[in-house]
Amino acid sequence: MITAMEINTKRFEQAKPGYKPEEVDEFLNQIADQISKMTKEKEDTEKKIEVLVESIRRYKADEEALKDAMIGAQKQARAVMEEARGKADAIISEAQQKAEQIISAANVKADEIIGSTAVRAQREQETLERMQTAVTEFKSNLLSMYKSHLELITSLPESDTEEREEPAEEVHTPVPDPDPEDMTATRVIDTASMQ
Repeated sequence: MITAMEINTKRFEQAKPGYKPEEVDEFLNQIADQISKMTKEKEDTEKKIEVLVESIRRYKADEEALKDAMIGAQKQARAVMEEARGKADAIISEAQQKAEQIISAANVKADEIIGSTAVRAQREQETLERMQTAVTEFKSNLLSMYKSHLELITSLPESDTEEREEPAEEVHTPVPDPDPEDMTATRVIDTASMQ
Protein backbone atom coordinates (compact mmCIF):
# COMPACT_ATOMS: atom_id res chain seq x y z
CA MET A 1 0.00 0.00 0.00
CA ILE A 2 1.23 3.46 -0.88
CA THR A 3 1.73 5.81 2.03
CA ALA A 4 1.12 9.55 2.06
CA MET A 5 4.84 10.17 2.41
CA GLU A 6 5.59 8.19 -0.75
CA ILE A 7 3.06 10.25 -2.63
CA ASN A 8 4.48 13.50 -1.33
CA THR A 9 8.06 12.55 -2.18
CA LYS A 10 7.32 11.06 -5.57
CA ARG A 11 8.83 13.08 -8.46
CA PHE A 12 7.97 12.71 -12.08
CA GLU A 13 10.06 13.59 -15.15
CA GLN A 14 8.84 16.48 -17.08
CA ALA A 15 7.75 15.88 -20.59
CA LYS A 16 6.34 18.17 -23.22
CA PRO A 17 3.42 18.56 -23.69
CA GLY A 18 2.50 17.47 -20.13
CA TYR A 19 0.51 18.43 -17.08
CA LYS A 20 1.06 21.50 -15.05
CA PRO A 21 3.30 20.51 -12.22
CA GLU A 22 1.41 22.73 -9.70
CA GLU A 23 -1.89 21.00 -10.41
CA VAL A 24 -0.29 17.60 -10.22
CA ASP A 25 1.39 18.51 -6.90
CA GLU A 26 -1.85 19.91 -5.50
CA PHE A 27 -3.75 16.78 -6.56
CA LEU A 28 -1.07 14.55 -5.09
CA ASN A 29 -1.19 16.55 -1.84
CA GLN A 30 -4.95 16.05 -1.70
CA ILE A 31 -4.54 12.33 -2.32
CA ALA A 32 -1.77 12.19 0.32
CA ASP A 33 -4.01 13.97 2.86
CA GLN A 34 -6.89 11.58 2.18
CA ILE A 35 -4.61 8.55 2.39
CA SER A 36 -3.15 9.96 5.61
CA LYS A 37 -6.66 10.39 7.06
CA MET A 38 -7.65 6.93 5.88
CA THR A 39 -4.50 5.43 7.36
CA LYS A 40 -5.20 7.17 10.68
CA GLU A 41 -8.82 6.00 10.59
CA LYS A 42 -7.61 2.48 9.78
CA GLU A 43 -5.23 2.53 12.74
CA ASP A 44 -7.99 3.86 15.00
CA THR A 45 -10.35 1.19 13.69
CA GLU A 46 -7.70 -1.50 14.26
CA LYS A 47 -7.17 -0.24 17.81
CA LYS A 48 -10.94 -0.31 18.37
CA ILE A 49 -11.07 -3.80 16.90
CA GLU A 50 -8.28 -4.87 19.26
CA VAL A 51 -10.19 -3.38 22.20
CA LEU A 52 -13.35 -5.14 21.02
CA VAL A 53 -11.49 -8.42 20.51
CA GLU A 54 -10.06 -8.10 24.02
CA SER A 55 -13.55 -7.34 25.35
CA ILE A 56 -14.90 -10.38 23.52
CA ARG A 57 -12.13 -12.50 25.04
CA ARG A 58 -13.03 -11.18 28.48
CA TYR A 59 -16.73 -11.78 27.83
CA LYS A 60 -15.98 -15.31 26.68
CA ALA A 61 -13.89 -15.87 29.81
CA ASP A 62 -16.71 -14.39 31.90
CA GLU A 63 -19.19 -16.55 30.02
CA GLU A 64 -17.16 -19.64 30.82
CA ALA A 65 -16.93 -18.54 34.44
CA LEU A 66 -20.70 -17.95 34.48
CA LYS A 67 -21.31 -21.35 32.91
CA ASP A 68 -19.07 -22.95 35.52
CA ALA A 69 -20.82 -20.96 38.26
CA MET A 70 -24.25 -22.00 36.95
CA ILE A 71 -23.19 -25.63 36.74
CA GLY A 72 -21.82 -25.37 40.28
CA ALA A 73 -25.02 -23.70 41.47
CA GLN A 74 -27.12 -26.42 39.82
CA LYS A 75 -25.01 -29.11 41.47
CA GLN A 76 -25.26 -27.33 44.81
CA ALA A 77 -29.02 -26.90 44.36
CA ARG A 78 -29.35 -30.63 43.64
CA ALA A 79 -27.27 -31.43 46.71
CA VAL A 80 -29.37 -29.08 48.87
CA MET A 81 -32.59 -30.61 47.48
CA GLU A 82 -31.33 -34.13 48.19
CA GLU A 83 -30.30 -33.11 51.70
CA ALA A 84 -33.68 -31.43 52.26
CA ARG A 85 -35.48 -34.55 51.00
CA GLY A 86 -33.38 -36.70 53.31
CA LYS A 87 -34.12 -34.44 56.29
CA ALA A 88 -37.83 -34.34 55.40
CA ASP A 89 -37.94 -38.13 55.16
CA ALA A 90 -36.16 -38.41 58.51
CA ILE A 91 -38.57 -35.91 60.13
CA ILE A 92 -41.59 -37.73 58.69
CA SER A 93 -40.24 -41.10 59.84
CA GLU A 94 -39.54 -39.74 63.33
CA ALA A 95 -43.00 -38.15 63.49
CA GLN A 96 -44.61 -41.44 62.44
CA GLN A 97 -42.65 -43.32 65.12
CA LYS A 98 -43.66 -40.77 67.76
CA ALA A 99 -47.29 -40.96 66.62
CA GLU A 100 -47.20 -44.76 66.86
CA GLN A 101 -45.66 -44.53 70.34
CA ILE A 102 -48.31 -42.02 71.44
CA ILE A 103 -51.11 -44.18 70.01
CA SER A 104 -49.63 -47.28 71.67
CA ALA A 105 -49.31 -45.47 75.02
CA ALA A 106 -52.85 -44.15 74.66
CA ASN A 107 -54.14 -47.66 73.92
CA VAL A 108 -52.33 -49.03 76.99
CA LYS A 109 -53.72 -46.21 79.13
CA ALA A 110 -57.21 -46.78 77.70
CA ASP A 111 -56.92 -50.50 78.49
CA GLU A 112 -55.82 -49.64 82.03
CA ILE A 113 -58.73 -47.23 82.45
CA ILE A 114 -61.17 -49.75 81.02
CA GLY A 115 -59.73 -52.46 83.32
CA SER A 116 -59.90 -50.28 86.43
CA THR A 117 -63.40 -49.15 85.47
CA ALA A 118 -64.47 -52.76 85.07
CA VAL A 119 -62.98 -53.61 88.48
CA ARG A 120 -64.76 -50.62 90.06
CA ALA A 121 -68.00 -51.56 88.33
CA GLN A 122 -67.62 -55.12 89.66
CA ARG A 123 -67.02 -53.78 93.18
CA GLU A 124 -70.01 -51.46 92.90
CA GLN A 125 -72.12 -54.38 91.64
CA GLU A 126 -71.01 -56.49 94.61
CA THR A 127 -71.77 -53.60 96.98
CA LEU A 128 -75.20 -53.18 95.39
CA GLU A 129 -75.90 -56.90 95.74
CA ARG A 130 -74.84 -56.83 99.43
CA MET A 131 -77.08 -53.84 100.03
CA GLN A 132 -79.99 -55.52 98.25
CA THR A 133 -79.44 -58.62 100.40
CA ALA A 134 -79.31 -56.44 103.52
CA VAL A 135 -82.51 -54.68 102.50
CA THR A 136 -84.21 -58.02 101.88
CA GLU A 137 -83.05 -59.32 105.27
CA PHE A 138 -84.13 -56.11 107.01
CA LYS A 139 -87.53 -56.27 105.33
CA SER A 140 -87.89 -59.92 106.33
CA ASN A 141 -86.91 -59.16 109.94
CA LEU A 142 -89.26 -56.20 110.05
CA LEU A 143 -92.16 -58.28 108.66
CA SER A 144 -91.52 -61.06 111.16
CA MET A 145 -91.48 -58.49 113.99
CA TYR A 146 -94.76 -57.02 112.73
CA LYS A 147 -96.26 -60.51 112.50
CA SER A 148 -95.19 -61.33 116.05
CA HIS A 149 -96.63 -58.02 117.29
CA LEU A 150 -99.85 -58.69 115.42
CA GLU A 151 -100.07 -62.15 116.95
CA LEU A 152 -99.52 -60.68 120.39
CA ILE A 153 -102.15 -58.04 119.81
CA THR A 154 -104.66 -60.53 118.50
CA SER A 155 -103.97 -62.89 121.41
CA LEU A 156 -104.88 -60.23 123.96
CA PRO A 157 -108.30 -60.88 125.51
CA GLU A 158 -110.98 -58.43 124.80
CA SER A 159 -112.08 -56.69 127.93
CA ASP A 160 -115.52 -55.68 129.07
CA THR A 161 -116.02 -52.06 129.50
CA GLU A 162 -117.99 -52.72 132.72
CA GLU A 163 -115.40 -54.91 134.32
CA ARG A 164 -112.36 -53.03 135.15
CA GLU A 165 -109.52 -55.29 135.73
CA GLU A 166 -106.14 -54.40 136.71
CA PRO A 167 -104.15 -53.71 133.68
CA ALA A 168 -102.06 -56.63 132.79
CA GLU A 169 -98.39 -56.23 132.76
CA GLU A 170 -97.12 -55.13 129.49
CA VAL A 171 -95.40 -57.83 127.59
CA HIS A 172 -92.31 -56.65 125.96
CA THR A 173 -91.16 -58.56 123.01
CA PRO A 174 -87.47 -58.25 122.68
CA VAL A 175 -86.54 -56.38 119.54
CA PRO A 176 -83.22 -57.42 118.15
CA ASP A 177 -80.59 -54.75 117.88
CA PRO A 178 -80.41 -53.53 114.35
CA ASP A 179 -77.55 -54.83 112.34
CA PRO A 180 -75.24 -52.00 111.06
CA GLU A 181 -75.71 -53.32 107.55
CA ASP A 182 -79.47 -53.23 108.14
CA MET A 183 -79.13 -49.59 109.20
CA THR A 184 -77.27 -48.91 105.96
CA ALA A 185 -80.08 -50.58 104.10
CA THR A 186 -82.60 -48.43 106.00
CA ARG A 187 -80.69 -45.33 105.02
CA VAL A 188 -80.62 -46.50 101.43
CA ILE A 189 -84.38 -47.12 101.51
CA ASP A 190 -85.00 -43.71 103.13
CA THR A 191 -82.78 -42.04 100.54
CA ALA A 192 -84.56 -43.89 97.73
CA SER A 193 -87.98 -42.88 99.06
CA MET A 194 -86.87 -39.22 99.26
CA GLN A 195 -86.01 -39.24 95.61
